[in-house]
Amino acid sequence: MRIVQVGLGGFGRDWAEHVIPLVPEVEVVATADLLEASRLQAIDAGLTTADRCFATVEEAIETTDADAVLVTASLVGHVPAARAALQAGRHVLIEKPFAPSVAEAKELIALAAARGLVVAVSQNYRFFPAPRAVAALVAEQTYGPLHAVGIDFRQFSGADGIASPHHALAEPLLVDMSIHHFDLIRFVLDREISGVDVRTWDPDWSMFTGPSEGCGLIECGDDLTVSYRGSWVSRGPRTTWSGEWRMDFADAEVWWTSRGDGPEGWRADEVRVRRAGRVRKLELDTGPRTDRAGSLTEFVTAIEQGRQPQTSGRDNLGSLATTYAAVESARTRRQVSVADWL
Repeated sequence: MRIVQVGLGGFGRDWAEHVIPLVPEVEVVATADLLEASRLQAIDAGLTTADRCFATVEEAIETTDADAVLVTASLVGHVPAARAALQAGRHVLIEKPFAPSVAEAKELIALAAARGLVVAVSQNYRFFPAPRAVAALVAEQTYGPLHAVGIDFRQFSGADGIASPHHALAEPLLVDMSIHHFDLIRFVLDREISGVDVRTWDPDWSMFTGPSEGCGLIECGDDLTVSYRGSWVSRGPRTTWSGEWRMDFADAEVWWTSRGDGPEGWRADEVRVRRAGRVRKLELDTGPRTDRAGSLTEFVTAIEQGRQPQTSGRDNLGSLATTYAAVESARTRRQVSVADWL
């Protein structure tokens, strides 16, 4: 599949260097970024060449006749780049968050549907062995019905005293990080999130501009509520990026964690089952592709098979709506229905 990569900032360059080469089914035939500085950095790093690096996605598509567009730009660039690609008749894979609003996400979904195209979101935390194994336990009711879930995410960002653009985000916890956990709740539990009651805050000594930690209750219908805590400024033991999950079933407790640091983050995946006083560690199937390489592979495979990807834009509306409902809940300090955001 011939693709155009749009967005050559730090994260986009990381995609170009460490992710795309892991998926030989795709060929990057052009790149694009509105900022000249980003284009020059990518060229200097050997990640693209001057003759196939453009200022706009329209130029890149017209010049190279690509099949699809990968949007790795910052959030403000997601909708304009995806809209241009879809209007040009190209499939689109977008980094998370999908769009700055649910309304804009719906616009892109409708445009893709009208033109028979795929629009998908790289919710890459789904493509790891631990959540996939636990999702199977839930679906098969291996240990009976699930009745309680607790998630704890702990990191300390800025421990080196160096601020990054990440620290200046308006919602560094909920929109930048918790969206992954909300999406995992929907995937692992195979349930939609119905309501959120969240509180967030930021210590006055932190390097963040927006709220860096929070906690809340995530309702998945009337019979299951997830307890959630997340922090970018915790002095406690660091969790993996997916956090530490404790899930109580009728016949067992399942503890799991996923996505460690680096390109082999799958090595940190672990699932332990406590049953009848004994703890057993499950063997996990790592699979051929994990992380962002997994989401890119699913995108390509779905198009080849003529189906919607697991992380289609339409499916991702639930995760996006939950995220913005959580922001509203934290702002108003009240419970918010996710349905009101869909």
